Amino acid sequence: MTKTKQKIKATLKILSRVYKADGKTVEEVITNLEPPIAKTIGILTLEKGKRKKERIINPRMVMGLWGKQSPTMKNIAMKNLINLFGDFND
Repeated sequence: MTKTKQKIKATLKILSRVYKADGKTVEEVITNLEPPIAKTIGILTLEKGKRKKERIINPRMVMGLWGKQSPTMKNIAMKNLINLFGDFND
């Protein structure tokens, strides 16, 4: 019997605006989110089936993921975020 992978749904709240995306992995979901504002704190919520996890993302990580940063800084921020939501990549 094969298991079908459930999609991960992400919701990002920045400055009272809500951005949504979905995908199969945490990295894919994060890259699908495209907030135009990336200089403030954000609240990221990931949902997969019955599991739901919400984290406050500091401005440095928000800027690293979606701001105008070097590829190295984006990779570091992505790695840190994947560590926060590591149990979603099962």
